[in-house]
Amino acid sequence: MAISKDFMMFTSHTAARDKVFRFVQYGSRLILWQLTYGSPDVQGEVITRLRKLEGALGLSRKLFRLGNCVDLAHKAVEALATPNVDLRILTFVSQATKALWLLIDHMLWFGKVGIIKIDQMFWTSWSLRAWLVALATASIADMIKLQNVQNKLHLFRKQNGKQAKISEKLQIEMHSVRMNFWRDFCDLFIPLGGLSYVSPGFSALTGVISSVIGFQQEWEKHISPFKPQL
Repeated sequence: MAISKDFMMFTSHTAARDKVFRFVQYGSRLILWQLTYGSPDVQGEVITRLRKLEGALGLSRKLFRLGNCVDLAHKAVEALATPNVDLRILTFVSQATKALWLLIDHMLWFGKVGIIKIDQMFWTSWSLRAWLVALATASIADMIKLQNVQNKLHLFRKQNGKQAKISEKLQIEMHSVRMNFWRDFCDLFIPLGGLSYVSPGFSALTGVISSVIGFQQEWEKHISPFKPQL
């Protein structure tokens, strides 16, 4: 009962529902790849239903994200106040290109539902390119943050000894940075798969992994916060 109640509370948040839908979407895509070995010519009732499910979830998630490009544009402007020059540039580029990706994504959704006429293939390719740049710069920024956290840890152990208990604040920071890095790094292969640089099956697998990480992050945010080791 407690798990059921927690899950209902979890799914009351739009971002949390998106993580559930995302996991099912990429899970369906991975199963489809396994069943068809990447060939769109393979037919069957299960395959048809999975394709419809994956397509419907993708369209629903585009609807969930409507308007998010404005929020990301604000974050890009806020990133200009970051003290570290490298992080300032990387974060600005990441947030700005992510805002561009979502803007194109909004256009694609309006095209899908028939509100406007749009070249889906052309704009999808540009959407994937913008998303790839956003994820690449975010991953590099994550690596810099990881290095900064490692430096803090090294300094702490140098001052207090290797056996000293790491502060809760530093443990939480390390956990957050690591989760963000692995989520962004795994996501990198999704646009790479869409642009045919890697196998669609592999990109679907990394999409499932990053969805699980994103799910855990949302769960920790809304239901059960990360607990540092005492």
